[in-house]
Amino acid sequence: MLSMDQAKFFLNFLDRTFITKLLILALLYSLLPLAEIFLIIYLGDWLGGHFFTLALAAFTGLLGMLFALRGFQKNLVLLKEKIKQGVFPTEEFITLTGIFAAGILLLTPGFITDLFGFLLFIPVIRSTLGRFIIRITRANFKELYEYLKLYDY
Repeated sequence: MLSMDQAKFFLNFLDRTFITKLLILALLYSLLPLAEIFLIIYLGDWLGGHFFTLALAAFTGLLGMLFALRGFQKNLVLLKEKIKQGVFPTEEFITLTGIFAAGILLLTPGFITDLFGFLLFIPVIRSTLGRFIIRITRANFKELYEYLKLYDY
């Protein structure tokens, strides 16, 4: 027999909004790789070689990851300085969240994800996305701040 918690979970799973969100996520998950493949094939025909196009996609991803790593390290230094001063580093947490999202997008092969990853290097877009991710995940950076302050990070 189902317990009350299991029944609630099952009913929540069958909720129309949850199923709609799940279907939209599945649709996006399947359409993005198809769009990336189409773009790579199209650019390969246009540029005259699929090998060159794949090498260009790998190069842009690698270049973007280097930018993300550099930005992450730079903002990590600023985060450490603010913690040592005893100031809560709100903007640094938001910036690091945006840079982390950019790194994930740049790590994903393809030109579309690379474009979105490079867009996150624009401070206004990165800050907006960082705030959005923090609000959605309800990340509690106060605990992380106290932990880093405690261990003299």
